[in-house]
Amino acid sequence: MHRMGVLRGAVALAFLAQGAIGGAQVRDADARDAAAEAAAKQALDAFITEWNTADDANLRQALHFPFVSVPGGGALVIDSRPEDFSQGFDQMQAGEGWHRSSFDFDSYTVVKSSPDKVHAEIGFSRYRADGTRYLSSRVFYILTKRDDRWGVQLRTGAASPADLDTDERAEIVSRARQAVLDFFTAFNAGDADGTLETLNYPHIFMTAGRFAVAEDAGDGPRPNFDQMRQRENWHMSTIDALNASIVTRNKVHMELTFTRWHPNGTRYWTVPALWIVTRAGEHWGIQVRSLMPATFDARQ
Repeated sequence: MHRMGVLRGAVALAFLAQGAIGGAQVRDADARDAAAEAAAKQALDAFITEWNTADDANLRQALHFPFVSVPGGGALVIDSRPEDFSQGFDQMQAGEGWHRSSFDFDSYTVVKSSPDKVHAEIGFSRYRADGTRYLSSRVFYILTKRDDRWGVQLRTGAASPADLDTDERAEIVSRARQAVLDFFTAFNAGDADGTLETLNYPHIFMTAGRFAVAEDAGDGPRPNFDQMRQRENWHMSTIDALNASIVTRNKVHMELTFTRWHPNGTRYWTVPALWIVTRAGEHWGIQVRSLMPATFDARQ
């Protein structure tokens, strides 16, 4: 197995059993949550305002913890507590001449939204003290609502390299797609070890109101197929949709929808999700899974 990452501070390395994710909220497949999207936009406004104070203590107020950064290459930075987080403003000022940053709210794009979670992209720029802009790019955020407050819980770059040509992009997407397909192949074979081999570590799993981290394969998330068969009468799972959105040389965002089925051929659970697949060395593995509310849930 491959794992690269930094876990700062104590973090509970506990995973929900794959067959017992919890009572899913049911939403229409095309539903969007306008109130959540507006609240997430306000949370990003608060984030960039606190960012420009160049004070970690202020910026922490705009985050939820554990807070995750996904630089790619199989690496994760996980700050489990507010006191673990540091943006490194001194280094940015000394190394880049950074003075302030801005978001392009005209480019605020919501990928998925629910009452408690929003996946969104936005453009940003960095400026020196003389007002010159020296960097512009895009960033992806997962914003969550906890204790009636919206905050940023995960961030990662969202811009494809300028020199990424069509053939290279297709090869990268093919490798990331295969990691997802391999997961489902192992899952449907009842091969728990096989599913773990498709992951990169540390591994993040997020549902509505739940956040779990596994530092290595020993922490999970290990599917319990016997439990799924007994509790849900699970027979198999299928991928209904699988598309790459953000593509870089060492990280691909896969937007997917999957369904679980009973032995008699009836579906009982359908869920849209984002899986971030990363390259750690030569291993393409699933490193972040963020599930949105179910679009269909007939579980008892």
